[in-house]
Amino acid sequence: MMKFSSSSLQRANIINVSEKRVFKKRIYNFKQRLQELITQKIKEMQSTIQKEKANYDFIDSLRFIAIITIVIEHSYMWPPSIYFQTRGEQLIQTITMELFKFGTITFYILAGFLIGDKIHTTTSLNYLKRRFDGTFKPWLFWIIIFLILIYADITVIYFKGGDAPAFEKPFEFFWGRIQYIIADTSFWFILNFLGSISILLIFRKYLYQYWLGILLGFCSIFYSINIYFEWIPSRHTTAILGFVVYLWLGVIMNKYFQAFNSFIKKSNVWLLVFLTAITFGFSCLESLFIMDYSRLKTDPYNTLRFTNIIYSLAAFLLLYKIGNIKWIKNLNPRSSTYGIHLVHYIIIVQILPLIFKPLHITPEGKSSFDLVVIQYGRFLFTYVVSYILVYLINKIDRIKWIVGQ
Repeated sequence: MMKFSSSSLQRANIINVSEKRVFKKRIYNFKQRLQELITQKIKEMQSTIQKEKANYDFIDSLRFIAIITIVIEHSYMWPPSIYFQTRGEQLIQTITMELFKFGTITFYILAGFLIGDKIHTTTSLNYLKRRFDGTFKPWLFWIIIFLILIYADITVIYFKGGDAPAFEKPFEFFWGRIQYIIADTSFWFILNFLGSISILLIFRKYLYQYWLGILLGFCSIFYSINIYFEWIPSRHTTAILGFVVYLWLGVIMNKYFQAFNSFIKKSNVWLLVFLTAITFGFSCLESLFIMDYSRLKTDPYNTLRFTNIIYSLAAFLLLYKIGNIKWIKNLNPRSSTYGIHLVHYIIIVQILPLIFKPLHITPEGKSSFDLVVIQYGRFLFTYVVSYILVYLINKIDRIKWIVGQ
């Protein structure tokens, strides 16, 4: 049996204690390093969350303003002749219509920005499926509600002894109403929007190639020129290829967001105000010119007019420069905007006549200024009712899908 001297044991104990101290020191250093890494990651996450929050604040502010412009535009009561004949009346009508004409292109840019945010975290099919569930299904639901209300009106007229084309030529009437809803009301936007997204995703591989933006830009310019010649139907409600470039601009804005943000923050706000005012003026002049040139065959307020495109882009930059409007977030535009878009036109077409007809408020005999005053009254009623309806629907989990997001 081996025996150890006391000196050997002492040396072993010293080595043991020394190793323990080294081990404890290593553990301490490891803990310190781990704590530093965790702290660094938390700061990075907080920075990312703060950045995303700022982005969504800016999106929410602009989408709130954009839906306001859409509802105001649709609240206008058109005179029997559609457009006034005297230049003074035409000018008043043009200013009130053109002032809010930047909303549609703003929506496309914002949607493109969000696509750029999600494009790297999901497949094209999964993204389209999400859009289908959150956009198309609510759209289809409110089209059905729209049709039910239309047929309810026809039924009341029928039982009062009036003409009822819905019962005399049911298939022709039904198809005509479907075409009306999809092409002549605010419901055109969703099919166009989903079609534009699909086209953009087809070119996903080339999304950040500038030749794609140039190609899509030429498509939009083609529609601008087509307004004057009508080689194809010139209505912006059917111009799917005309809007894809603005989705693409939103994607590019997302990719170079820091540079874009820095550029806008350094820009002079009064220069942007001046550019917006000048482009607005040219857009109004083009509308007046189209009234004379096309003899009412073409919509002088078409969104894809070249001057309106430039005005819309200038207005977008100005609104971004102004920044977040703090009180807007209290209205929760992220969860209410799409619902308002879906229901507001139904309220304008189906509910407002029940109020205005008994009061004998019609566009006949009204001046352009009178119609502007009526327009803002109709807008206020429509927006408030739409917002309250969407707000209440969002409170009920089982049915809140019908107002989407």
